[in-house]
Amino acid sequence: MSAYTHPAYREEKEHLNRTLKAVDAELTLAETEKQSAEAELKYARAFDPDKLPIREILFVKAVQTEKNMVLAHRKPYFTRINFTEHGKGERVYYIGKYGVMDSSSLESVVIDWRAPLANLYYSGQLGHVEYTAPDGAVSGELTLKRQFDILDGEILSIFDTDIVSQDAYLQSALNAMNGERLKEIVTTIQAEQNYVIRYPLRQSLVVQGVAGSGKTTIALHRIAYLLYAFRDQLRPENMLILAPNPLFLNYIAGVLPDLGVERVNQTTFSLLMLDLLGKSLGKLDLSDRTEAVLSLPAGEREAFAAVARFKGSLRLKRMLAEFFRRYEADFAPEDGIAFGPVKLYGKEELDHFLLVDEAPFPMARRVSEFEKQLKNRVGSAARRLQNWFRDECDRRAALLRKQVSDPAEQKTRLARLYQSRDERIKQIDDEVKPFIKATLAALPSTEPLALYRAFWEDALAHASDPTVRAAAERTLSRMNAKQPLEAEDVAPIAYLATRLLPLKRIDMRHVVIDEAQDFNLFEISLLSDLMPAATFTIVGDLMQGIHGWRGLHSWDELNGILKGTCARHELITSYRSTVEIMDTALTVARNRPVAGQTEARAVIRHGEAPVFLPFSGEDEQAQKIADLIDEWMKAGMRVICVIERYASRAGALAARLPARLNARVLNTEDTEYTGGVYVAPASAVKGLEFDGVIFADAGESAYPDDDLNARLLYVGLTRPLHRLALLYSGARTKLLN
Repeated sequence: MSAYTHPAYREEKEHLNRTLKAVDAELTLAETEKQSAEAELKYARAFDPDKLPIREILFVKAVQTEKNMVLAHRKPYFTRINFTEHGKGERVYYIGKYGVMDSSSLESVVIDWRAPLANLYYSGQLGHVEYTAPDGAVSGELTLKRQFDILDGEILSIFDTDIVSQDAYLQSALNAMNGERLKEIVTTIQAEQNYVIRYPLRQSLVVQGVAGSGKTTIALHRIAYLLYAFRDQLRPENMLILAPNPLFLNYIAGVLPDLGVERVNQTTFSLLMLDLLGKSLGKLDLSDRTEAVLSLPAGEREAFAAVARFKGSLRLKRMLAEFFRRYEADFAPEDGIAFGPVKLYGKEELDHFLLVDEAPFPMARRVSEFEKQLKNRVGSAARRLQNWFRDECDRRAALLRKQVSDPAEQKTRLARLYQSRDERIKQIDDEVKPFIKATLAALPSTEPLALYRAFWEDALAHASDPTVRAAAERTLSRMNAKQPLEAEDVAPIAYLATRLLPLKRIDMRHVVIDEAQDFNLFEISLLSDLMPAATFTIVGDLMQGIHGWRGLHSWDELNGILKGTCARHELITSYRSTVEIMDTALTVARNRPVAGQTEARAVIRHGEAPVFLPFSGEDEQAQKIADLIDEWMKAGMRVICVIERYASRAGALAARLPARLNARVLNTEDTEYTGGVYVAPASAVKGLEFDGVIFADAGESAYPDDDLNARLLYVGLTRPLHRLALLYSGARTKLLN
């Protein structure tokens, strides 16, 4: 209800004023501490480098504290709870995004939402409740849960919780337009979401979350929670978020900083591998191929998908491991290595050095160590040969002096003998470096791309499986034509690189993989190998598997991939779209269901029914789209997306819309997402949400009745918060029947 009509308004307004004064005092203190930390950091940089690491940490902490207090002043808290612990009196707690403690009294003014006590707000109903504190379980009676909407020092609304008012508060939050929703979810976290956020760090967690269940932002809030709850063990630099594309990274960019968390690593799988391997990964084509795959005839599409699935499989990983084992075994020359008449290595000795003594290290490191040893042995062999020539020269000179009595002839012949000796000694010196270079050059390559090519050449020569042969032919064709390799090649090349090259360590302790249904098993397995100390939070929705031709088909596929035990959790409530919009999306899901997946359940929030509009010709299509946008913008919508089935047509459609709409084309490679009117290919909107969505064409020719098109259509239908319109030419897609 409106704050002014609530009977406790005056009391709460007075408390807010006291809280703001406390926040201001802590802000002043934080500013002073930041200035002091900055001065000490500058001193350490100039005069005391040993203390530089700790001074940098303290400065970063001071900057974050100051920022948190600035943010806390705008919205210091969002709820109040009254809790009576058994055997003690009633206490009042206010909970906000940023914990505020009075430095003078060491009393908590505002409880951080991540604190154990905050569980009473997220999962406790009025009455008997309990939560787990560091010292053990605490139980008691929750007598009040009061929710606030506060902005810039003003209380806009107050809700005292019961079933009706709690739903009303949730409804008011969900009815907001797109702008601040991602940042404000902390105030409306539901019990099933809270379970994911606070799940123990010691285990990995796989979350199947339906469209609109908040799985992405919940995963981000989980990072913020883990950094709070395990602050002695974790630092932001040890956390990693893997998103599907740069556009999605930009879309979620403001969530963690708004929660007071900075410096968390955020990237895509391919960009992570590029950062790790650099030029060793070669040129890549990372463009979205969804449309190209869906445009293939059914037979060609299945053949293409079979190759993509094979390249992303653990079977390929095992084949590469076996190929590498043979590569190692054949690495040393069969006849050993000799410098002239001096045997430097036998095959057995060199095998032992490379495959036993240096086995823990990548092959390039082993070769580097071998090179050092080789230089020593060649140098020693060269000295032996040179000493032999010296000794032999001395022997012949002594014999010559006995046999030749003529001094002049003796002198001439001795000069020739010594000259020959010196030439042989110099020749040996001159041969050392070329010999070492030639010996190393004769060894098999340690370049990942060279070995990757050799693997596929071997597979093409020996494999009988038609899918393996097709994969080999496709890969070698691209390599021979010097074409960029594809996304499915990244993990196999990176795997070989881990066996070949000394790579920098990826020191991550927790990894969030978003839209995980579009990852393949090879990629996830490789991540687990590269970050053995990390636990994982893996979130996705199989019904949104628009890259099903290369991604996961079941979460059961992950069994045994991640180290340690791995739990599973479902988020089945969709909080994004209205009931009417979700009913339309669920029609598609029911026509093409994912086996074993629980159907989404929309939170009870009603709105206008989706609009179906036939059109004839491009001009009528553009006019109807423009009319809808005008109507929706007048209703207050700020972010509207027109979904064009084909990426190749998105630009032309945007150009046909009136210039006043400033419609922009949105692609997954974009690094900016600012709102307004977008025209986006259907494959680019996964993970995003908009106030309203217009399908430029939901006709039967645009979305044929098959699994991949159903996933693509379902994703688009679950993007809008408030309004949905579907234009169609000819007959509507059967997926909507």
